[in-house]
Amino acid sequence: MTGSVDAHRAEYVQALLALYRTVPGVLGHVRRADRDLAAWLFAHAVPFYAVRNAFLVAAARRVKHNAFSSPMPPIRSLHYFLPVIQEVLNRPPGYRELEQMRSTLDQECPTL
Repeated sequence: MTGSVDAHRAEYVQALLALYRTVPGVLGHVRRADRDLAAWLFAHAVPFYAVRNAFLVAAARRVKHNAFSSPMPPIRSLHYFLPVIQEVLNRPPGYRELEQMRSTLDQECPTL
């Protein structure tokens, strides 16, 4: 049983970090703290789709912000997304909202 949980955790962490690296605005480096946070998210049963949606929400916001001002500095840590993950868990975005955000990011990040 423990081996199964370890395998699921490793799969979750690997997939989450792979997706994290593709988010527009992310520097692309994965640090130990990022791996630890991904494992923590798994341990606290945060659904993968909620994290993916948080990446989408945060990236779309940054793209819209950058359209009206100077570019924001790159995201250097998965911890940047924690407040947005919590927001998505508390109030999941609707299908139309997500589709609008996806269309904002389609050219930059088709994986989200």
